[in-house]
Amino acid sequence: MSNETAKRMAAQLQESWAGRWQVLWEPSSRKFRAFPAYDMNVNTPVDGRSLRELWRNVLNVDQELLLAVAEAIPTHPPKVVHMPPGFLQEVFG
Repeated sequence: MSNETAKRMAAQLQESWAGRWQVLWEPSSRKFRAFPAYDMNVNTPVDGRSLRELWRNVLNVDQELLLAVAEAIPTHPPKVVHMPPGFLQEVFG
């Protein structure tokens, strides 16, 4: 596979994941590598020699990372402030 083809395939895979994972092709190692974009504090590169291998490896790690992100969310939900009907209309005219 040429470097250009591999780069294009990496971009297509990243797009299919809606940007949740950043996908790169590393020509020197001939591997695809992915990093979770939804948690920039996590330094977990996942790699694979093929897109299929990368996909499987990301699926194995993704659930763990999402659970860790979910656990970091405060247990108390934000308070909801109720405004009387028409309040915004009166304020903003």
